Amino acid sequence: MSFSSQQKKHRKVMLVTLEPISRSMAGPAIRAVEMAKQLAKEFFVTVVSPVPQAAEDELPPIEGVKIVTGANRHVMYEEALANDVLIIQSNVLRPFPKLSELGKFLVVDLYDPYLFSVLVQYKHEKVAGEASYRLMHQVLEKHMLKCDFAICASETQRDYWLGRFCSMGRLMPALYEFDPSLRKLIDVVPFGREPSAPQRNGPGLREEFAVIGDDDLVLLWGGGIWDWFDPLTVIGAVARARERVPNLRLVFMGLKSPNPKVPMMKMTKDAIELSDKLGLTGASVFFKEGWIPYEKRVNYLLDADVAVSAHFDLPETRYSFRTRILDYLWCGLPVLSTGGDPLSDMIDRAGAGVALPYKDENAWSDAIVRMAFDKAFRQGCSEQSTKLSNEFTWDRTCKALVDYCRQPYQLPQHVKVTMPSVIERARAVYARGGGELVMKRSREIISDLFG
Repeated sequence: MSFSSQQKKHRKVMLVTLEPISRSMAGPAIRAVEMAKQLAKEFFVTVVSPVPQAAEDELPPIEGVKIVTGANRHVMYEEALANDVLIIQSNVLRPFPKLSELGKFLVVDLYDPYLFSVLVQYKHEKVAGEASYRLMHQVLEKHMLKCDFAICASETQRDYWLGRFCSMGRLMPALYEFDPSLRKLIDVVPFGREPSAPQRNGPGLREEFAVIGDDDLVLLWGGGIWDWFDPLTVIGAVARARERVPNLRLVFMGLKSPNPKVPMMKMTKDAIELSDKLGLTGASVFFKEGWIPYEKRVNYLLDADVAVSAHFDLPETRYSFRTRILDYLWCGLPVLSTGGDPLSDMIDRAGAGVALPYKDENAWSDAIVRMAFDKAFRQGCSEQSTKLSNEFTWDRTCKALVDYCRQPYQLPQHVKVTMPSVIERARAVYARGGGELVMKRSREIISDLFG
């Protein structure tokens, strides 16, 4: 199945996410919508979600993009049949398995290595954790075996996914012959940031929290508090640093995911409990209820002085690509983050912020104090943050995906890896060295098979 260049403008592309597509969106939905905007420059584009939306919560119209919410299986498959290329996130085939059976070009977005998150989220629930991991492992494998093209968020992630593809037997000689670089199997499409400069469009956090003054130093945690994050170290550091920086404020921009199926996580409750215990809540630490609408988040970001993100020493950290940090860079915020993931380390090298040790309150406290008093340092970080963000505009990050949609292809068919028979082994040996080598290797072959 292929398309000529003359047909390119008539190609239809559909993106599917299981997250709500609305005025309040988490990372997966944001990624689908922003990719759709880029693809709409060349193709007819539809974005579909099974989560229904009330009229007042619907996302404003996007030029060239059709948005379908509340899609049941009938609607989902009907929309898919009308498209040429399907781009799905890596859990979509669980509720909509037939999307891989429609004969369409199938792209799987592997930007979220969520199995590592499952290990963290269910570490205190053995039964649920065991079942959830096994279920999602099988779901993920199905996506990886069915895809014609896969994308991920970083080169570090790509190494991980290539290892998984190899262990599954997807990297067969036929695929290597098709493309030795394996970029046609999986390439990098990082999370991006908006191409235009940030502009305020309403009140921000300083208006919402009256205690926060114009001269206060505001640290912003720009998203949810998930179990694989470490807000406790940041809160503890604020308790230490405020002795030297009395006007220090820490704001958590969201507590619960906008997805109604995602409950408030234990770490969220632990963070609130610690802040209460230290007497910080409502004075130095603030928790924003609900979720900031996507188009309004800029007002919170522009009200902040420094952005923060902290996590633990986990595989999830190494293979993550923190979506919220792209917003930090977009708004030119200096970034304080735990190191260990590709984006935080890149920020540290670029001088856009500081990558700090895991669970080190002293290091965090010292970094916060430096941001408060060394204005030249903070300004330098801000300038480098804006500069670094230019590498991650959506038109740049989506290049590999757009290229695929211009000239889609299907990969060589996957064949399950099995042990070669005696005849196959003998033929392989003969091809390398003729009958003499077959005689020399015959005992070894028989021993392997029957020993």
